[in-house]
Amino acid sequence: MADKTYILPPIKRLSALAGQIESGRFGNIKTEPGIFIKENHPLSIVQLETREPPAKDFLTVIKNLFEFDVPLSPNTSSVSDKTRIIWTGPNRWLIIEPETRDLISLVKSQINETSISIVDLSHARSSIEIDGSMTRDLLLKGAAIDFHPEAFLINHCVQTTFFNLSALICCLDENRFNIFIARGFALDLLQKVQEAAEEFGYETL
Repeated sequence: MADKTYILPPIKRLSALAGQIESGRFGNIKTEPGIFIKENHPLSIVQLETREPPAKDFLTVIKNLFEFDVPLSPNTSSVSDKTRIIWTGPNRWLIIEPETRDLISLVKSQINETSISIVDLSHARSSIEIDGSMTRDLLLKGAAIDFHPEAFLINHCVQTTFFNLSALICCLDENRFNIFIARGFALDLLQKVQEAAEEFGYETL
């Protein structure tokens, strides 16, 4: 297991949604909320990309570093504790975890191959989490994807157009999803999700 002493710099990142999220109940308040919305911040997000199919040495390094295998099947993710690795394309993955350590430095310290690209996307992405009994119905409003529980399974992910915005959607649990979006479109996404959730009643956390 790699050394866990990688300390974050003292300067904290400001959320793209800072001051934009009002906690409370909204929309249809006659019933219990069908949707719960919150921002996941701060997150550490590191993109890995190999020029060729990943070599055994690379896979071993990742497994030793995070104690689980990198996903090799399209549109899937692997998770252990609070770290998730998402397949985002051939030979390309995102490593995502709550920002508690200097993840980019940790990864670079273990991977020295010049054929592997390592990019820190922590500042470039925002994440909105949606939970609740009506979550899959809400997702259907925004994307032409089959979100039925038998089709879109836990730990499945998809990159798609969501309410006309390019997004990465990942299923964390039966009715709990993370939506990753470019930082500059985070407020647009939040507003569109809130509007779509009004008929179900929603609570922002």
